[in-house]
Amino acid sequence: MGVIGAESIGHIGADGVLGDLTFVLTGLMFAGFGALVRHWRVSALSAALVINVLSLLLLPIYLMTGGLARIASIGFSENAIQALAQGVLAGPAALYLFAVSVQRLGVARAAVVPACVPALTVLTGWLLLGEPPTLLQTAGLVTVLCGFYLAQRQR
Repeated sequence: MGVIGAESIGHIGADGVLGDLTFVLTGLMFAGFGALVRHWRVSALSAALVINVLSLLLLPIYLMTGGLARIASIGFSENAIQALAQGVLAGPAALYLFAVSVQRLGVARAAVVPACVPALTVLTGWLLLGEPPTLLQTAGLVTVLCGFYLAQRQR
């Protein structure tokens, strides 16, 4: 993360640093979620359902600030793609699978998986969008994937 994020300071500036800090905060939130799921012995399905239902509490605020008009202006097919990608895969499915991994692997081993998100994003951007990583980003990618491999090995 540090290797990939170091480039943001020179190329993107404050917005890039803020984006990198957002990834750090996300990692801390996943770590806290994983630790609490394990500590409270909550089922993976219950954890995913509660978090996703609670997130709906923000929906009225979004709708009152003109969100529905913005959603409608985008069109049906784009909204359907976003509903599937964010409303199912990145939301409930991701939380459920992470909670299952916490239960089966333990907090420490499961917490390593979200750390791969920035590296896998760089790789996906290269493969799907044609944005080749820089030398520094490639070094970060290799570092993260090696760390993931070492963390997942049996002791």
